[in-house]
Order: sequence, then structure tokens, then C-alpha cells
Amino acid sequence: MEKTYNVTVDNIECAYFDQIEKLHNFGSSNKETVAQLVWGFFNYWAYGHDYANSVISVRTGSIISKQEKDWTRRIGNDRHLICIEDPFETSHDLGRVVDKFSIRVLREEFERAADIMQFDPNPCVKLFEPYVHS
Repeated sequence: MEKTYNVTVDNIECAYFDQIEKLHNFGSSNKETVAQLVWGFFNYWAYGHDYANSVISVRTGSIISKQEKDWTRRIGNDRHLICIEDPFETSHDLGRVVDKFSIRVLREEFERAADIMQFDPNPCVKLFEPYVHS
């Protein structure tokens, strides 16, 4: 989508698409069910995302490399175990506070959800069970 609104805040250009009426048929060519889309989300984060080398950029709608951002090492308390670029302060990793325990729990839950949705004929019951540390 092209930028239709642009403002500078604290010397950072903030631009986005704000003509929501033009989105009326956006996604109409998608033939996947909501369940398939949700499973795709969990499956990607469980098995597809390259945590060691990738940064999610909401700003660009793409994946960029940790090397490009220079987020390959820990600095102080900032960790880069799951990297999400702040779209407004692009040198800021939103995931920097995630520690080894938290990333393990997140990944286990992504795996659990993806597997339940793929293999369980009635996934809703198991999906909403409380987390139990393994």
C-alpha cells in the first residue's frame, strides 16, 4: 500500500495508509479458512521462523537480517532472541527483553498450538488449556 498520510514525530518520519475505505475487498482472493490462517501463524512461529538470523519488520512488512540491524550480540540487558523492529524507533528491538526462559515458553506454546490445530480433530478444548511448564 502506498503512503497516504505522513507526519514527522521527534525527527522520525511516520507514514502509513489511512484510506481504509479502499480496503473494502482487501483479502477477497484469500481462500483459506480462519482456522488455516491461525494454524499458519502458529506453524510459522513454531517451525518456520529463523530466530537466530531474522528480524520482523512491521515497518516494511518483511523479514530483515540481524546482521543488517547489528543485533547479533547481547548488549547489557538487551537480548536479541526474538527480534521485532520498532516501526517508529528503528534501532529499538521490541523483543530485546525476552529472556531464554520466556523464548522457550513462547516457542513451546507455538509448537503446541500448531500441533494441536494440525492433528487434533477438536482442537478448541486443548488450545485453551492453561500453560503447564514442562
